[in-house]
Amino acid sequence: MPASIRLLFDRLFRRHRNALLRFSQRQGHGAEAEDLVQDAFLHLLEQPEAEAIQNPTAYLYRSTRNLGTNHYRWEQVRGLHGGSEPVDPDSLSSQAPGPEAAAAGAAELERMLAVLDQLPELQRHAFLLHRLDGLSYGEVGKALGVSAKSAQRYVQKAFEHCLRQLGR
Repeated sequence: MPASIRLLFDRLFRRHRNALLRFSQRQGHGAEAEDLVQDAFLHLLEQPEAEAIQNPTAYLYRSTRNLGTNHYRWEQVRGLHGGSEPVDPDSLSSQAPGPEAAAAGAAELERMLAVLDQLPELQRHAFLLHRLDGLSYGEVGKALGVSAKSAQRYVQKAFEHCLRQLGR
């Protein structure tokens, strides 16, 4: 580390450490205020181009505030998972499908789209408006310029076609 950076860092630490501690404590971080301030200085020190930071004091205050916010959020998550033990992220369950399920779902979607492409345009639009957009038969009919009964027949025929083609 260049001597100029070390000197700047030392001067900042001596001049702003206590004020940053008070700032962190006012933010509600009593016991961890010292750690947050030290981490903020460490972040500044680890910057590859620290001398390019135009206002290092503002950087320290912002870092302290952000670190405090992150700490608060971490405490909230830890509280939700019942205890002071760190949570292993790999042990948390996810609602997202695994790679195999995602690949199978993508293949099924491609197959369904191919089946829909086989339908006459009016039937396909009626089916999509009713099943995907949730429109009633009357709303589908109005959108397509046909009666509600015709819209219902189009949707029914499209549905039967999909069942036949998909083997269900």
